Amino acid sequence: MEFEKHLYMVLYPSTFLISSQLTPEELGQHYLTGSKQNYDSGLIFAEIDNTYRNDYLDIDWGLEQLVPHEDGSPKATKFISAYRVLEHVKLDSIKRLYLSSASGYVMGIDSAPFVQPEDSTRFKIYAGITPLRMMSVSTLSFEEYGRHMISEQKHKGAPTLFYAQLEFNSRQFRIDYDNNPLMPSPIPGIHPAILRSKIDEIKDKPVKTTKGLKIETNIHRFPPQLFRHGFTFFSSVNSLYFPMPSRDVIEEKFYKYFRTL
Repeated sequence: MEFEKHLYMVLYPSTFLISSQLTPEELGQHYLTGSKQNYDSGLIFAEIDNTYRNDYLDIDWGLEQLVPHEDGSPKATKFISAYRVLEHVKLDSIKRLYLSSASGYVMGIDSAPFVQPEDSTRFKIYAGITPLRMMSVSTLSFEEYGRHMISEQKHKGAPTLFYAQLEFNSRQFRIDYDNNPLMPSPIPGIHPAILRSKIDEIKDKPVKTTKGLKIETNIHRFPPQLFRHGFTFFSSVNSLYFPMPSRDVIEEKFYKYFRTL
């Protein structure tokens, strides 16, 4: 039996490039429920055009290794690279983004032009996914944040970023916190007192647009509705945006994924 050869860039919980004879849906099941290397939480990955080539990445070799097993089952994965993958993948070679639940059910997201909402909150929270996995609070817009981190790459940035903006209303947060300092955090893993203090630091020094919140982004702890806009790949050359579908759309089109969240 002939199996199609796929090229995938896994983005979370680790970043690596693999070749595979599995479909995106099968890959989610493989890593989360059917593999000896299975991971017990969500997975984020992208399918790359299998005609894409880069001298740093031994893609031809990886695709040549895709030979079905003796019993006729497809070759699940072959690692091509686990180091500096994202910066060597041109963004226009990315076909689609996929999110997998802890049960291995997959939701595919298509790219779309990004339109900045007019009612954006002043203080925004960004979650770096790869290669930087820190969380930050910032007064910069979604795309301004990407440009800022690209310009800072020598010190704390990177040539190419994959990140998301989280749902957060800074004005309402301050009202709620002042009324109840023991309130639960609006962002999993971030103590509300820390969040308040970082916002105050930016207020006290307006020249400072961004402050780090946490050195690790635990994406698997975030429900889909926490992603305000979606996900973006950002480089000095271009960007590629994948909007997060609404909860109603997720339930209607990706019910298996939805019911396992």
